[in-house]
Amino acid sequence: MPYLPFAGATVSAAVALAIGLICGFVNLGLIIHTGRRLADSGNAKPFVLSSLFRVGLFAIVAGVFAAVGPWWTVPLFIAGLFVPFALHVLGVARER
Repeated sequence: MPYLPFAGATVSAAVALAIGLICGFVNLGLIIHTGRRLADSGNAKPFVLSSLFRVGLFAIVAGVFAAVGPWWTVPLFIAGLFVPFALHVLGVARER
């Protein structure tokens, strides 16, 4: 078997990006759900609490990547986190 010096780095990058995408889709779903509840009820408290929870949760996940993996896995996680939101924004912009 040949020596692959960047095999571990490739796996780390793929894991960071995949977890970032999963968290991004969860984040987008929660934003849409709580945004609709805010529009229906006018009560901002659930939206604010959900936002604080999401920021805290995803900051902890980014912190885990910073502590365990190489430093460059954090930007990959953050990029994956915002890709679903960006795609949603582009889709909404095309509908208008």
